[in-house]
Amino acid sequence: MKKIYWYLSYMLMLWPVMAEAQKMPAATTMTIESVVVDENGSPIAGALVYANEGIASTKTDAQGKFILLTPELSDLLVEAPGYESEVFSADKYRNLETLPLKKSRFLYGQKDLVNVAFGKVKQGDLVNAVSILDPVELRKLDNTQSVTSAITGMIPGLIGSTNLRGIGAPLFVVDGLPRDVSTLNLSEIEQITVLKDINSAILYGNDAVNGVVLITTRRGQPLKKQVNAIMHYGMSAPSALPEYLPSAQYMELYNEARKNDGLGIQFAPELIGQYRTGNKYRYPSVDYYSDEYLKNVRPFSRAMVDFSGGNHVASYYTNVGWSQTGSLYNFGEGKSLKSNVFNVRGNIDLKVNRWIKSAMDAVVVLNNANSPAGDYFTNAATLRPHLFSPLLPISMIDPENGILQGRKNDINDTYLLGGANNYLTNPIASSYSGGTNRRVQRNFSFNNRIDFDLGRSVKGLAFHTNLSFDYLTLYDQSISNTYAVYAPIWSPTEDKITGLTKFGEDVRTGTQNVGNASYRRRIGFYGMLDYDRTFNEEHHFSGSLLAFATNDKVQSDWQGSKNANLGLRIAYGFRNKYLVDFSGAYVNSVKLPEGNRTAFSPSLGVAWVLSSEEFMSSASFVDYLKVRLSAGSMNSDYGITGVYNYDERYGGSGSYTWYEGTRSRAGVVPVNGGNPNLAFEKRNEINFGVESVLFKNRLSVNANVFTSAYSDQITRPQTLYPNYFSTFIPYRNFERTTYRGVDLGLSYRERWGDFSLTFGANMLLAGSKVTKKDELYAVSTRNRTGHPVDAMFGMESEGLFASTADIEGHALQAFGTVKPGDIKYKDQNGDGIVDANDEVRIGRSLAPFSYGLNVRLSYKNLSLFARGNGRAGSDGMLSNNYFWVDGDDKYSAFILDRWTEATAATATLPRLSSIANTNNYRGSSFWLYRDNFFTVDRVQLTYEFPDALAGKLKMKRLSVFADASNLVMLSKVRHIKELNIGAEPQFRSYSLGLNVSF
Repeated sequence: MKKIYWYLSYMLMLWPVMAEAQKMPAATTMTIESVVVDENGSPIAGALVYANEGIASTKTDAQGKFILLTPELSDLLVEAPGYESEVFSADKYRNLETLPLKKSRFLYGQKDLVNVAFGKVKQGDLVNAVSILDPVELRKLDNTQSVTSAITGMIPGLIGSTNLRGIGAPLFVVDGLPRDVSTLNLSEIEQITVLKDINSAILYGNDAVNGVVLITTRRGQPLKKQVNAIMHYGMSAPSALPEYLPSAQYMELYNEARKNDGLGIQFAPELIGQYRTGNKYRYPSVDYYSDEYLKNVRPFSRAMVDFSGGNHVASYYTNVGWSQTGSLYNFGEGKSLKSNVFNVRGNIDLKVNRWIKSAMDAVVVLNNANSPAGDYFTNAATLRPHLFSPLLPISMIDPENGILQGRKNDINDTYLLGGANNYLTNPIASSYSGGTNRRVQRNFSFNNRIDFDLGRSVKGLAFHTNLSFDYLTLYDQSISNTYAVYAPIWSPTEDKITGLTKFGEDVRTGTQNVGNASYRRRIGFYGMLDYDRTFNEEHHFSGSLLAFATNDKVQSDWQGSKNANLGLRIAYGFRNKYLVDFSGAYVNSVKLPEGNRTAFSPSLGVAWVLSSEEFMSSASFVDYLKVRLSAGSMNSDYGITGVYNYDERYGGSGSYTWYEGTRSRAGVVPVNGGNPNLAFEKRNEINFGVESVLFKNRLSVNANVFTSAYSDQITRPQTLYPNYFSTFIPYRNFERTTYRGVDLGLSYRERWGDFSLTFGANMLLAGSKVTKKDELYAVSTRNRTGHPVDAMFGMESEGLFASTADIEGHALQAFGTVKPGDIKYKDQNGDGIVDANDEVRIGRSLAPFSYGLNVRLSYKNLSLFARGNGRAGSDGMLSNNYFWVDGDDKYSAFILDRWTEATAATATLPRLSSIANTNNYRGSSFWLYRDNFFTVDRVQLTYEFPDALAGKLKMKRLSVFADASNLVMLSKVRHIKELNIGAEPQFRSYSLGLNVSF
């Protein structure tokens, strides 16, 4: 409630300030009256008119008329949906009876500009596989600020936010430089463009081999002043928490595990009874995930304000934001800790003169993530419940024998910190007395662009430069205390502590320590000569010649990641009907030997707008239809790890063996042989696409069919050399993989009076195949060649051994001693021994089918928006110690359906074992599950107050919203997918918010 009160107070303070900024001095007010019309002279209702650099603004009425009060004559900016915006100078509109606007041409209007590699094109001129997301429109429905969340399920061909077309991770580029987007807010972004094929991405060179996600931030619009504020407050609840067994049940099952191994029990039945019903401090059963230690929810909040505007000389965009996340801990230092992120962005555009423009961008992000000392969740997943009581009540300590004298480390005069000899530190004690840790992250970014209009020399010619610099620093700032813990000595006759064994000392120096420091530095530059001109309104020529370079350096990486290339783009369009784009990059790599460090990567795209042809005129339901074809060959070093793989390298000492292993000699051992012919890896691709708008702009379709081949992939091919070469084997271009698939995006719009519906869907159906791989398996069934790149290999399970006779009648399993209740594996090669040679393909880790859905339902001023994503056809494997339990592991509720003699016919899990069980816990189909799911990622209900009410409050727009994130997952394995083991849980979040524009 305090947080909500703070926000309301902040808004009440902000409102008069913003409202006052819209007022003008009454002493010099003058009136501007006119009518906004279309090209035929018909009035345009609802047009927005801005004057005096946007300080004064109004809307036209039903007759297109407007009356505007302004302190002085100034240029007018007029905007209307479906029309091109127009600036009317004071001298011009004083001599006009009306202000005419031109109707926007479909896909060629001012708002149809698409950001592509190093430039912009009209959407109608695209010839390649490009998908576009408009964050400005999305934010009207969905106030998420996470970039990765916003693109999940919204882009055809993008699996989640990190895999494009099933091929790999795309390159993220922000304002011209590859950048991390984790600190970027969606409200700062003007457009997100995904470049999916080689033809669209090739100008970015080596690192763009898997495609590009191109992000362009917002800029100020001359003559249009805008102030937007958004704030929301909410709660996050864990989606799922691990469930571990209490002490008594753990002890019973551990005894069972020992019996299974032929060992005696460790815990006597009487002792187990005490742990079940006795004093919880004497016989502890600690649940680290209970509400004693973790809250049911944690709060979060965010406030953000952006300002934009300007005139013909200078324009600006500024974004200031702050977010805070509370703690999930319900005790100790962690209970009150909060993490904060503060961000500031400033984008400025300057017109130096008629032929020089400049832009400067600066970003600062300050992130302080606070947490108690220690690693709570790792310990919570490993510490068994009976080991010790983390807190010892002082009330249970016998006061007569003086054992409390001199004790310093007590909790609120109520508890002492408990522990044991082997557990001198523990997550509870660390949170109370271990101090705190602050993970400090500082991000600084800077861009400087200069544009030269050379049209006075050659019409349509321009030159652009861009210099970018990023610096990230990361370090831990902590106050580390040492503390004492006490092991109690209990009275044999009553629940009284008669003695304490102390471990450690209480030392609180208050000294602040700094450690784990690291940094990352990126520098980028490009210079580009650009040409764009249309002749006779029919022939459109454009082209670019550029030089591009980046250097990404992280601490301890002496070489860094370098990407440099020259680029060439030549494009032609005839009557916006026949389109051609040739794009190529002359790439460079420092990872290859001299003579092979450069290569030319060409690509070609063509498009035909069929709907512009006469023979399509009878297809009245087709508003627009374009077919596209692109192909390219990209050379890249993106997949090459290491810098000197081409060199013959030696390192360390060892010995050489020969003559069938009977001879050896000590000496310097090689790392790898040299290869002066090592060359780039290659990606060759063909993409065919269709774009269509149907049924009077109700249905939009964008589809692509693609095939890609990655060849000359670098490895050390064991198959080409005799085995005695071993460490002398050089790196070579050898392996090959292929990818094929189709991506599809659909959007449908409909309106019935005050009710409107917008529905969007996208999907990707993709597959891959390893066509050439270096592999030396003894049996062909283990070969990866011919299988998907993401194929999972392991043992094929045949269930559980039911008895000793069952074991004796089965092939010998070579993974350790096997007993009834252990997993039985199939002898694939029939040699009578089950070993690694019996591994086969058992699944695949990447979904061949992925999809996203989004829907908007609106009635008058009320809108409901929901979006989600799903996948089908992939597999997951249970593998961590929550599911694979042996030895002294902590027991989870998952293992209750384990095998016993009584449940042999129904058990779904293998027997328990108190020693390492290498037979049961290995990759096999036994632990495989079908990873199909659909997640409702976001739901938001928004109410926008009427313009009249907003106007009375001196606002242009006012809305309130309620939203939910990660709302629900539909999956048979939801209980597995929503579970995090040894880490902070996943969260389901809900919030209320306010959105205001001035």
